[in-house]
Amino acid sequence: MQRSRIGPAVAALGLVLVVAGTFLPWFRSGSVSRSSYAAAGLADRLALLDDPLAGTGLRAWVAVPALAAVCLVLLVCGLARTGATLTAILAITGGTVALIATVQAGGTTGVVSVSLAGPVTTLGGSALALAGAVGTFITARAGRTR
Repeated sequence: MQRSRIGPAVAALGLVLVVAGTFLPWFRSGSVSRSSYAAAGLADRLALLDDPLAGTGLRAWVAVPALAAVCLVLLVCGLARTGATLTAILAITGGTVALIATVQAGGTTGVVSVSLAGPVTTLGGSALALAGAVGTFITARAGRTR
């Protein structure tokens, strides 16, 4: 019996949106908009975060497109459960960062403000990728028990 491809397809679409969202503007300072990568690099260079774990997270953020590509390859090559597991981890992590940025967008009184285009796109893509990963798990489990 052939497994459903809807879950992996939804996860793949979500991953594409996650990556696209990370390249959209996340922060605005005056007339300059910065993507999540530019903002993370700037925060790392200026040592704005004292927490070593947060600094490591900033440096690891540049791996999001590569991790999404690995997830896509696994989903396409038929390693659906492995791809769905990594997709879920990436979606939860990226979605959490995007949700925090989206919540912080409420106050635009400072010099630096949050631009909603990037975080909202990443958050929506994360939700879609997570839904696709869960759907992949459900169909894989149903196929195994028959």
